[in-house]
Order: sequence, then structure tokens, then C-alpha cells
Amino acid sequence: MKDIKVVLENLSIQSVTIDNAQASFLEKFIEQDSAYKPPTFFSKNNSIGNLYLWGPVGRGKTMLLQALQDSYFPQAGQFHFIEFMQLIHKKLSEFSGNSDPILKVVKSLSNDFKIIFIDEFQIEDIADAMIIGTLIEALSQKGIRMFISSNSHPDDLYKDGLQRAKFLQTIDFINKNFFIHHLLGSEDYRLKEIAKFDSSAKDGNSFGGVKDFLQRTFNQDITYTTEFLANDRKFNCLGCSDKALWLSFEDFFSSPCASKDFIEIVKTFEWVFINNFHACNDDHLDKVRRFISFIDIAYQEKQKLKCFYDPNLMINLYSGDQLHHLWVRTESRLHQIASKKYLQNLEKN
Repeated sequence: MKDIKVVLENLSIQSVTIDNAQASFLEKFIEQDSAYKPPTFFSKNNSIGNLYLWGPVGRGKTMLLQALQDSYFPQAGQFHFIEFMQLIHKKLSEFSGNSDPILKVVKSLSNDFKIIFIDEFQIEDIADAMIIGTLIEALSQKGIRMFISSNSHPDDLYKDGLQRAKFLQTIDFINKNFFIHHLLGSEDYRLKEIAKFDSSAKDGNSFGGVKDFLQRTFNQDITYTTEFLANDRKFNCLGCSDKALWLSFEDFFSSPCASKDFIEIVKTFEWVFINNFHACNDDHLDKVRRFISFIDIAYQEKQKLKCFYDPNLMINLYSGDQLHHLWVRTESRLHQIASKKYLQNLEKN
């Protein structure tokens, strides 16, 4: 049987402490995994080797899957669901001339992986629903284990979707062939990690320090790209995903961005992270005006926001006179936004 201490030691190295609900999941998974027997040529696999971990946003599902892979399954394939489907569509295109391209895809995947981790599993359209249904059954029959995380119980997948009746067979298959675990608990692991991050620590506000932090907290979600779209315009960034956007204060607020772009950002992204701050004065009025406008909109829209800067910089973040009457409010809001209480209140709303 696998030893839970291995996972705990790996998490400890990353300064991560798990709660009781997370520890309970690990214990149950290890027990379930110890009973799993791979199928052979002479016998079918009657034990359950697949995992479906579900629960609300921020409970640490991604972190737990990553910990399992690092500790026990280092050779497994690891994908965000969007990334996984992009791979599947690419392979389907390659095998489009075959009579059964999905079986070709399954064979190709089985040559590369014996276990596949899929994070943020969520069905949004009928095409993916039909593909993923056939794929999951075929992979399972091939003996490929799947470890999946999702915000939804299997019964709620593709809820109210077009022609959902065709997907019910897949839901039934998941319920019967996956170890389904609801990750309970009210504490938001991701929020906890973000709130406690000390940007005044050494390298806390550097590109490398923030990148390492986001990698630990959001795992593979963040793509370290240089551009994102808002109102059909390209803006520079340091990284983004469907949930999070990472901006440079110096770069982004020096660009000709405006309130309509800020509104689009807070509507699009669950989290916004900003670093690369520097002291400003009345030589930086346009930049400071934009930042004040952004903070006003983010605060009013209850945006989840984390600014990475040394608290000592706050004193001189803006030391000019012309915008002082506006900056007083912004400074107050930055203090509120930086508090764990602010983030916790957002989770309750």
C-alpha cells in the first residue's frame, strides 16, 4: 500500500499544509488504489482504478492531483481539460481518414500513457460531450486509468446542454467505473495561499517569485504568454488562463487602456494579479489615473485581486499632488483588497 507520508512530505517541501478533508481524501484514495488490480489478457478488471474528485472552486483539487502524480505516478500524462481536448482534436484530425478515428486516438494515447490526469473537467458543448463519452469508455477498456478533477458531480455534467440525453450513458459509466469523492470543507485553499503570500519576502515581487507562487497555486492553469485580448484589442501581460490574468503594473498601465477594458477584464477573469510596481509621482499621471480607475472598478465589481509589492512601497507608490484627492481612496481600497477578510467575504457572496 502506498504511504500517505510520501505525499505529506512532498507537500511540506512546498510549505503546503492540508486540512482534514484533504487528508481524508488521500487516505481513501490510497485505500482504493491498493485494491486496484490492472486487467490482464485472461481476466477483466472488476476493481475501480479511475478517480473523479469534485468539489467547489479553491478546495485544492488541482493541488491534490498534482501531489498524487508527484508522489506516486510521475510518468503519468497531465493535462488541463482544455489542453486535453485540444490534443484529442488534433489527433482526430490526424486520423480523420480512418473508419474509427477515436480508437486510433486511444491507441496513440495508450502508447504514451498508462495513467492520465485531467484537471478542471467540464463539458460545455455537444461535440465535446460526444467525443469525451466514447473516449472515456474506450480508454477504460484499454486499461488506461484516468484521474479527473471537476467542480461538478458527474450527474451535473453538461447540465441543460443540447441533446444531453445522449450524454447520460457517459454519466452512468463514470458513476459505475470511477471512485467518486466529494472534497468537502468550507476553506478555500487557493484563497488561503494567495492571502498569506508575503510579497515583502525576498523575491516576493520578482517575476520568478510570483511565477513560482502562481505555479504552485494554480498549477498548470497559468500560461506564461505575453498578450491577451480585451474588447478585441491586444494588451501585454505576463500570463493568463481562463480564470486568471497576470499583469505588470509598469507595462499594462503605461499602455492606452481605459475603463471599458478594465470592465472587460473583471468580467472575464476570476483572479487578477499585478506586480512590477514602482514609486510614482506627478511625472506618471496617466499611469496613476489608469490604475486608480482599475482599482475603483475592481473594488466595485468585487474582483479577486492580488497586488505583489513590498508594503513599504505603499508609502511612495504615489507621492504626487495632483491626484492626491483620488489616491487617498485608492490607497484605502488597496489595503482592504490585500486583507484575507476581503477575499473571504467575496467567497461568501
